[in-house]
Amino acid sequence: MAAKRILLVHGLASKPPARDLHALWTRCLTANLRAEAPQAVASLGRADLEALFETVYWANAVPSHLEDPPEAVAALRRAVDRVIRERRRRGGDFHIRPGARFKAFVKDRAVDLVDALSTALTIKDEVVQKVLEEVRLYAHDQYVADRIRAPLEQALRRAWDEGAEVAVLAHSMGTFVAYDVLWRFSWRSEPEYAAYRDRRVALFATLGSPLGDREVQRLLFGERYRGEARRFPVNVRRWHNYAALGDIVAHDSTLTDDFFAPMRSLGLLGPEEEATRDYVRLANPYVSPRTGRPNPHKSYGYLVQPKLAKWLGRFLEA
Repeated sequence: MAAKRILLVHGLASKPPARDLHALWTRCLTANLRAEAPQAVASLGRADLEALFETVYWANAVPSHLEDPPEAVAALRRAVDRVIRERRRRGGDFHIRPGARFKAFVKDRAVDLVDALSTALTIKDEVVQKVLEEVRLYAHDQYVADRIRAPLEQALRRAWDEGAEVAVLAHSMGTFVAYDVLWRFSWRSEPEYAAYRDRRVALFATLGSPLGDREVQRLLFGERYRGEARRFPVNVRRWHNYAALGDIVAHDSTLTDDFFAPMRSLGLLGPEEEATRDYVRLANPYVSPRTGRPNPHKSYGYLVQPKLAKWLGRFLEA
């Protein structure tokens, strides 16, 4: 069985130092895998898990980036503790169905329904403005954009050179950074890309992604080839997308119309039905330690989604 590598690509805004972010993400993922796919990780010791996950840290490529201070990291740890407790308590039920089911969901947490539904509006200014600031840099400063993409490019080359099977988990802005990197490896003629033309990513998981937004799509390398196969990366076997209810960044929550359907019609994804998935109306259990309010865009709540662990388990067992 080939070695496995799961590359973790973070999203926008301030981040803990790389080591702390890696510990928080892998803690969520490990707890999720042990709950949903215990057989996939039963034989993995601590060293195996450390070798399995690699965090692709690009935050320090943004000139204005400041790492979260120690007290903020400590608060994040406590928030992640609560996310993991909620994951264990809820079991596999993280899909919010329309109507009464959603009312029951928020009532169960002593959260007012109106407050929960308005969360997207309360985070809009803070989150979307941070998205826009970093997106502008990505679009207009190629030096910064290349520095943002470089860590994932290097991580993919290392994994492929070692003969590893690769999964890429990307959140928020990290989803279109990862998409552009995969496109480069698919189509660029420079030796550092062309040498990997036959390599594939077994699973690409996009979490809280803005890729459904037309303005974001205009920034992608492949957009100039709209209507052609070259518009899309050709090195992804499975692409699954996750969007939480109330996540304003993923306001166009499905990728089927813009990506999955045309890619499948061109034969660019695996033929099996599960090659693409849009998981929407998900419950993100993260609560901000600063405001005490839900933040449905936060990565930690995406990393404990049961469906994500199910597919990661299949990746590990394949």
